[in-house]
Amino acid sequence: MENPYKIKVSVCIPAYKQVDYLRRLLDSLTTQTMKELEVVITDDSPDNAVEQLVNEFKEELPIRYYKNIPARGMPGNWNTCLDLAKGEYIKIMHDDDWFMHPHSLATLCKALDDHPEHDFAYSAYYNYYLFTGEKKEMTSPAWFRKAFAKAPVNVLFDNLVGPPSVVIHRNKPAYRYDEKVRWTVDVDFYIRLLNAHPGFTYIPEPLCYVGMGKEQITEEVHGVKEVFIPEYFYVLQKMGDGPFRSVLVYDFFWRLMRNMKIKGVQDIRRAGYEGPLPLVTDYVLGWQRIFPEGWLKFGPLSKLVSGLSFLFAPKP
Repeated sequence: MENPYKIKVSVCIPAYKQVDYLRRLLDSLTTQTMKELEVVITDDSPDNAVEQLVNEFKEELPIRYYKNIPARGMPGNWNTCLDLAKGEYIKIMHDDDWFMHPHSLATLCKALDDHPEHDFAYSAYYNYYLFTGEKKEMTSPAWFRKAFAKAPVNVLFDNLVGPPSVVIHRNKPAYRYDEKVRWTVDVDFYIRLLNAHPGFTYIPEPLCYVGMGKEQITEEVHGVKEVFIPEYFYVLQKMGDGPFRSVLVYDFFWRLMRNMKIKGVQDIRRAGYEGPLPLVTDYVLGWQRIFPEGWLKFGPLSKLVSGLSFLFAPKP
């Protein structure tokens, strides 16, 4: 069957104001050995600084630039960028992330070329702390990959895939981000894509730097009950009660209730979630009320009690 795509990969960059970081990303793109690419930039910025920067790179990169009027916000801007992509593969890159090596993009594309049965691949990476210059290697351990392959919803236990900038996927209209969420937008996307088309390829070599800075939207909402509770309950509600057969999902839910200090259903409603509740909600809260709050902050004890309660939890 003839490949309908003339471009191998669309590098999709949803931009917003961060011109210095974007320059670093574009510089890393000019060195890539993969040349069958296009660069699609959709701009939510209130000024024309991003457009001016893009004009500097038009001789070096095959760039298409679009100004969003009005601004789409996160993740609407991401979807706008994906909608405009013409490549066989989509490689989204946030403007404060960048490629580590000249072969990074080619290696990501090869992961899908070599595994036509997969629509999704991701690599190890480095977190790069923008204000200190510190780096931390982030990998996806074998136990996680096994659990993730068995049930993509297990990514809720711990997102050991990473952010969208470490992912590449095939260009299909169904693969879009849910614009109702912000904090859970990446894990929700991974779950839905892999439920629709199971299987993935993991690349153990770190291929990009992920910029870690205080100005990120995820930092703004981290630990906020009014964000965490509605978003995680919304993601779970889309999947029904089946995921709670997994001890990893159950453990995630146990920790969510404990860390957000949810004592009863009224706390969930006050946090802003009005939808149906998982079958195990009252059961988990009942177990947690047995123990003093301070006890459950002790990780090993909380883990022990969570595991014990899972054995007797109502199963759908």
